Amino acid sequence: MAKTETESKTKAATKRANTKTSKADKEDKPKRAPSAYNLFVQAHMKEWKESHPGAPIKEAMSEIAVMWRDAPENPNRGKEPKARKTKEPGAPKASRKKKKETPPPSSDAENTAEASE
Repeated sequence: MAKTETESKTKAATKRANTKTSKADKEDKPKRAPSAYNLFVQAHMKEWKESHPGAPIKEAMSEIAVMWRDAPENPNRGKEPKARKTKEPGAPKASRKKKKETPPPSSDAENTAEASE
C-alpha cells in the first residue's frame, strides 16, 4: 500500500516535503535581472565564438573572465580580491564515500617464507 505523505523526522521537513508548488506560482515570480558580469559575458561570447570556431566553451569563459577583470563595466575593478577563508589544519575533510581500510595484499612467496620459519 503506497503512502501519500513523506515521512520525516522534523515537522518543518515534513511540511516542506508535503507542500507542492504549482506552475502558476512559478509564473507569477518575476525573473531576476542579469548581473553586470552576465551581460558582459553575453556581449563578448558571440564575438569570441566567431573568432575561435570549434574551441571549447571552458576556454572562452576563462578568457572572458580575464577580460572582465579589467573591464570598465566591472564594479570591482581596481579593488583587491576578497581574502579566502583559511581552513583549520585539524578539521576533518568531508568525504562522500568512506574507504575501508584493507591491509595491503601480500604475495604468496611472503606467506610461504613466514610459514617455513
